[in-house]
Amino acid sequence: MELRLPAHYADLTLRHLMALESDTDPVKRVSAVTGVPYDKLRTMPRVLITEADAHLTNLLQKEQAQHRPIIELGGVTYGFIPNWEEFSTGEWIDMEDYTKDFWRNAHKAMSVLYRPIERRWGDKYTIAPYTAKEDAEAFLEMPAPLVSGALLFFWTTERELLTTLQSSLIQTTREAMRLLRSGDGTRSSSPWLGKIISRWMRLRLRLSATSSPTSHS
Repeated sequence: MELRLPAHYADLTLRHLMALESDTDPVKRVSAVTGVPYDKLRTMPRVLITEADAHLTNLLQKEQAQHRPIIELGGVTYGFIPNWEEFSTGEWIDMEDYTKDFWRNAHKAMSVLYRPIERRWGDKYTIAPYTAKEDAEAFLEMPAPLVSGALLFFWTTERELLTTLQSSLIQTTREAMRLLRSGDGTRSSSPWLGKIISRWMRLRLRLSATSSPTSHS
């Protein structure tokens, strides 16, 4: 008796990753990847399921990351967020919420990071505005290396943005102190920047805790 299992990490999809990362039941994990019904797997030899689950765990340990700004899923061309300075409040709130239990909401997170391309010229493009009604289900078939690549890029970009925001906060604070000394009052943007930095730091900690290390391929 044999089970058809993916041979490489690249053979996995986001649907598979979500099951493997959020479930500890070997039978459910093998069922999610192979498509064999749970009840049928329960009738198979225990050693077969154990070996299959060990193979899947080994694949996760061989994780690869490949970031592609433009991908195609289900006949739709999607573009990764091209301008982080335009990351909206709605995108931020939802992304923060999805990372609270990332591997159960990973497809929703991907639908925030990737959206249908509206215009494209060369390597540049514009994406559809965020509505919170995106087709997250389409991202369940996203290849695992692209998921890892998107997370790695997001984490790296977030860290760079955090550094930029910290620098902006320092400058704003200095200006506020100068205005305070001169009696002109303080600038209202300082508390807002502080809240943004605090949120980005919490998000980075969540991503670090819920996603394994990735490497460029």
